[in-house]
Amino acid sequence: MVDVADVTTPAAAGLRYPVEPDEKYKASVMFIAKGGKSAGQCSLYFPEAVNFSDGLVYDNANLGVAGEIARLATSGDEGRNKLINQSKSAGTAVAAQAANLRNMKLNDTDKFEQFGDNLSGVGDLFSLGVQGFTEDIAPAIASGVAAGTERSANPHKRSVFRDVAVRTFSFSFLMSPQSSAESSSIENIVNFFRENAYPERILDGLGYKFPTKFTIEFLYRGVKMTQAPKLLPCYLTSVNTVINPRSASFFADGKANEVQLSMSFQEETALHAAKIRDGY
Repeated sequence: MVDVADVTTPAAAGLRYPVEPDEKYKASVMFIAKGGKSAGQCSLYFPEAVNFSDGLVYDNANLGVAGEIARLATSGDEGRNKLINQSKSAGTAVAAQAANLRNMKLNDTDKFEQFGDNLSGVGDLFSLGVQGFTEDIAPAIASGVAAGTERSANPHKRSVFRDVAVRTFSFSFLMSPQSSAESSSIENIVNFFRENAYPERILDGLGYKFPTKFTIEFLYRGVKMTQAPKLLPCYLTSVNTVINPRSASFFADGKANEVQLSMSFQEETALHAAKIRDGY
């Protein structure tokens, strides 16, 4: 079930809440700290609303005309064929208007007006091309062309995948001790997590050794759950302890009537598709 061969701290080896088996808490979360001076394990009941969130990072990129050409040129035969067809269409339009101009006589006023109307499409193409190729180098020129021609280049907005977010997890446990032994256990639990969250100093304080990594497992009656995804080794990034969140009473020995323990963990690296297929 759980490999505890490297658990070296007897005080931490048996930490659990609740201390006595309770049928209300069939599911549990096992936190295993390995490798540090405070190595050990702690079993806590499975809390409500444990959230598993996958995040992926996309940029909203404006490709512009130049970027769209690059996208088409690198997106396989379909994209390259589309780019070739667009170029042919533009070239055909320019050639047709040039031929019309050669066939006109200087006194053909109506034909010149029609030619001007037809040429506007070529002018639009030229305008958008100038904007597209100058928008990154000289934004003022691109804006000037747009204002003068009253034509605006398509920004070709695209969602561009950039990164995978490292998963984070939060847990909150409300512990109400029913005995002196359980009060002591809760105190040891809080100290266990806080100590493993911090780094050890090295070289007389010139540096830090990374804090202990945790292995986290979700169990039901001592068997790993299949519905909950597996977690990669995690660092404990925050620990928040609230003494008596719902009351102001204490036991005779001065220990709190309740302790709220909230923790955040972050996996050491990002996932990829193969890890999801492996159950993470």
